[in-house]
Amino acid sequence: MKTAVIPVYKNAELLEKNVRRLKKEGFDIILAADEPDEEVMEVVRKYNIRATVSEKRRGKWRALNDAARMANGEFLLFLDSDTVISNLSGLDGADVVEVVKEVRGKGLLEKLVAVDYLVMAMCAKLASKFGSCLGVNGAAFLIKKRVFEELGGFRGKVNEDTELGVRAALKGYRFAVCGKAFTAPPKTIGEWFRQRERWSIGGAEVFVENISAILLRPRLWVPYLVLFYPAIFGLMVSLLFTESHITKLLYLILPFLALLSPKIASVTILAFYEIENLRNLIAGLASFTAWSVIILFASKSLDYRIDLKVLPIYYFIYSPLWTIICLLSLLRVVFAKIRGRKIELKDWVV
Repeated sequence: MKTAVIPVYKNAELLEKNVRRLKKEGFDIILAADEPDEEVMEVVRKYNIRATVSEKRRGKWRALNDAARMANGEFLLFLDSDTVISNLSGLDGADVVEVVKEVRGKGLLEKLVAVDYLVMAMCAKLASKFGSCLGVNGAAFLIKKRVFEELGGFRGKVNEDTELGVRAALKGYRFAVCGKAFTAPPKTIGEWFRQRERWSIGGAEVFVENISAILLRPRLWVPYLVLFYPAIFGLMVSLLFTESHITKLLYLILPFLALLSPKIASVTILAFYEIENLRNLIAGLASFTAWSVIILFASKSLDYRIDLKVLPIYYFIYSPLWTIICLLSLLRVVFAKIRGRKIELKDWVV
């Protein structure tokens, strides 16, 4: 028997669609509802599903734990109300199972976020091959109830799903990737920034608290670092084209040629300048091409649709921005820890 736990905050979103689908799959369904509106309660009554309801916002981690305690199934499926399960084929008895999430949409932001979720699936797939895991995406994942209880359930963290997945990996539980679900992306750039602030702060919090254990297990984080932050991948490639100290020296010497021949000095300086630009261009294009080939191969392997036209925007603009947000969040978390303060996030309760 399998139990699906669906958290809801105020609005029903895709709740009824999921309930109908999961009932056909034989799932027992438990709703974790905070400040639910009438539409949510109507779904509870209509389908006679069990629910733990709070008139005040408990925080997602606490609401999920309350619902999980009511579960009877061997497997627990945690599923966000804005995510729809497409299939759950391929369960192989692993302790923790990441469900591949896909984003579909026509807008540029949706297409860029779709690449994000493909990279997440790639990282999860690769991690499963290494017998490791650097967190799970709480929009849709399964875990054996026995394992969930042995881990002590979710903890009061911003990214309760990431933290649970890291603990599972550090304790050596088996990890797999299967199935498919479709999840809703942020609708505006403002929503995207708020979501990414939360993700990066929560991820940094987990990293800082487990830094020694994580760094000593590079198979946990190397695939994630290289694939999810291709801006770093590009930096690694550019290091192969290390700038020559001789070139720097020539930049200092060449202006003095103007005393002998302004024309020769000007043309020579321009030549060195263009060579430097070409070097940077080659490094950037080489790293982008290598990364794009990996993305293309992964999309075919995972039967995942992406718009290839957005890959340059993702690589050269979107990913560097996301990387900067993560680095700044890491600094915020470190300074907050040093000062003994807690970071408060807008529209989020821990």
